[in-house]
Amino acid sequence: MANRAPNYILVTVLTLVTAAGGYWITRRSPHVSFSARLESIPLNISGWQGRDMEISKDIRKSLGADRLLSREYVNSKTGQGLGLLIVYRKYGRREFAHRPEMCYPAAGWEIVKKTYSSVPYAGTPVRARVVAAEREGNRELIAYWFASGERTEANFAKQQLWMALDRLQDQRYGWAFIRINVPALYGDEDALDLARAFLKDAGKPLRVALTGRR
Repeated sequence: MANRAPNYILVTVLTLVTAAGGYWITRRSPHVSFSARLESIPLNISGWQGRDMEISKDIRKSLGADRLLSREYVNSKTGQGLGLLIVYRKYGRREFAHRPEMCYPAAGWEIVKKTYSSVPYAGTPVRARVVAAEREGNRELIAYWFASGERTEANFAKQQLWMALDRLQDQRYGWAFIRINVPALYGDEDALDLARAFLKDAGKPLRVALTGRR
């Protein structure tokens, strides 16, 4: 049987249509009716005392966020502390460049473990990406996930796909990157348990700030 010659015209047309569609998706700015109210997240949450961390102009520019929160919370009973970072974007398909897999190595840390686990979020367990990093004898555990309204996603590639599809029509919510980082002084499991204990108390005000729903 003779080989069938490819239809170069059809291939070219399909390539151009795909490229044009991809360009339109990445360039379109849908209307988002709700903007996160990160300032509503309390500094004092059920025995966790927080303080805002300074964010340099360069980092703010690189994040390109519509709303941004960076805090340290300390448990008033145990003295244990952790960090909370929320990056919220109403528009755009720009990736969240400050994921731990990228920003930690850039700061001299080595990523030594990557896995998934469950953490509480406003009374509901959600899947989170869990990363362990080491630098100069220090070890830190980082748990993060993405949220848009009631949707959550721990896988970055899937979140990017959701964000691209969201550009096809107006949305109520943008996307938030939520990160908890804990010094792993007594092992990864203890650090993750501390993050879970914090989220058990803080999950509801986090979701209220990101959705407006109580």
